[in-house]
Amino acid sequence: MKIPLRKETSMTAKQYNSLYKEARSEHQEQVEVNRYCTKKGILMFAIPNGTNKSLTAQRMFKAEGLKSGVPDLMIPIANKYYHGLFIEMKRRAKRLKSGKKSTSHTKVNPKQLKWLNDLSERGYCVNICYGADEAIKVIENYLEKA
Repeated sequence: MKIPLRKETSMTAKQYNSLYKEARSEHQEQVEVNRYCTKKGILMFAIPNGTNKSLTAQRMFKAEGLKSGVPDLMIPIANKYYHGLFIEMKRRAKRLKSGKKSTSHTKVNPKQLKWLNDLSERGYCVNICYGADEAIKVIENYLEKA
């Protein structure tokens, strides 16, 4: 099936889906990981630190213990080596007009790095995943050792 983009160009559905995956937001990537875990019956939850909240809600959540920099996803399943798995989600590299992939990713900020290091030191497996495909592979590899 050909999907017309402009009068002078068109592409197959596979090419379109590939480009769509390249342009997805971190939210969309995380939604795909959640769908995968739900479908497979994998116990997983999100930690909604990066959501836009009103000032009142920010204060309430901070008082309840919400911490800046905590990874996005948690798989609370121990395996032979770790107490559980934390994943910091980042969007995949964008494709440039030239067709090459950009080498720039969403950066991990210092607070996120501190949390990842602290969790690792306490016996958790931690990963920074660029896109849903990478996160799903990390989850599958982690659970193989469970």
